[in-house]
Amino acid sequence: MRSAAAAAAVLILALIGCAEIGLDPNGVPPPPVPRPVLRPERAPSPTFGASLIAHRRVDGMKLEVLVVGEGRVRGNLLSELKSPEARLKPPVLAFLIRHPKEGAILFGSGLPEDLGGLDAKRVKGAALSPFKVAEGRDIVSQLASRGVKAEDVRWIILPDLAPEWAGRAGSFPNATVIVSSQAWSNPRRRALEADLPDPRAFVPEERLKLVDFAGTKPYGPFDHGKDLLGDGTVILIDLDGGAAGGLGAWLNLDSGPVLLTGPAAFVYDNVFDDALPDRKFVVDVSSFAWNARAMRLAVEAVPRLVIAPAHDLSPLKLAPRPDVTIDP
Repeated sequence: MRSAAAAAAVLILALIGCAEIGLDPNGVPPPPVPRPVLRPERAPSPTFGASLIAHRRVDGMKLEVLVVGEGRVRGNLLSELKSPEARLKPPVLAFLIRHPKEGAILFGSGLPEDLGGLDAKRVKGAALSPFKVAEGRDIVSQLASRGVKAEDVRWIILPDLAPEWAGRAGSFPNATVIVSSQAWSNPRRRALEADLPDPRAFVPEERLKLVDFAGTKPYGPFDHGKDLLGDGTVILIDLDGGAAGGLGAWLNLDSGPVLLTGPAAFVYDNVFDDALPDRKFVVDVSSFAWNARAMRLAVEAVPRLVIAPAHDLSPLKLAPRPDVTIDP
């Protein structure tokens, strides 16, 4: 009897130990988080790829990719395929579009000039914080080294109002600032910003242009697209989901299209491996996953398309283009 009692005690202690390491009494790990339920996909028309050439009326546009800072983040926060033990330093990117007629266009305006507490703490709603900017690597300095003065910038497309995208929007005195109307007014976005200076303070409202996708036509596999300049070169894409009112930019370059995803995809895994980021950084996980699937459909329809996630240079490096330059 005593041996049986002792064996039972050992079994109970073992089960308690299992509970402490996250297992149930049967030694089985907890079930995975359910995958998001997606609404039906939107298949692009058979002529979508050909229409890109037919509708593009300006040649010679170029893209320059600028690294304007870096973040600090555990790997699994950007992708469920990455280890929580990985300590990553993903780049904070901004994109300079050189349009032969319209001049300089920015997708993202870089981190604020004065980071304040942003470089020393986690920032609610910003996946990469805390941030770091090396001396002389801010966006205004980098543009100047490329012969682009702040007053030369004509348009700024803000894919989100988080500080890594909107921080220097007020530094370009002649630029019209493009923001989706949903991002500007969405209450969920405001809740994420509760411990930040209102990012709308970064944006000069007298030069603000809100984009409303209501009633606009689909663009390939995406719900909505709007031709910013009317010449088929820069198409604003509705990528709501990663961020409230998230904006993407589809660029029809001479060498083929490039899609700048903004916060609709953080890294390559999110698009091509269907790997979700930590859900606390995503406003609507089902819309995030739907957008990733739409990007894959776009690549199937237009094999020359390159997807450029928000914080991952690898897709652009793996598919070099003569009209795309990456900051060394």
